[in-house]
Amino acid sequence: MKADVSVPLENVNLLMQIAHLKTKVTQLYNQNGPGSPDYISLSIKLNLLINEYIDEKIVDLM
Repeated sequence: MKADVSVPLENVNLLMQIAHLKTKVTQLYNQNGPGSPDYISLSIKLNLLINEYIDEKIVDLM
């Protein structure tokens, strides 16, 4: 008898946003350095999206 294992679906939209922002943040860092207002703003947004993704994963584990 096989047990049903629930595999949560990935939030692909959120992962795509994270990947896009990560690329953009890297480009801004290379072009303007870490003191750029755009770099700082996008870094904060990227951090929030990563935290959102981690929170979703924690909820899936419960």
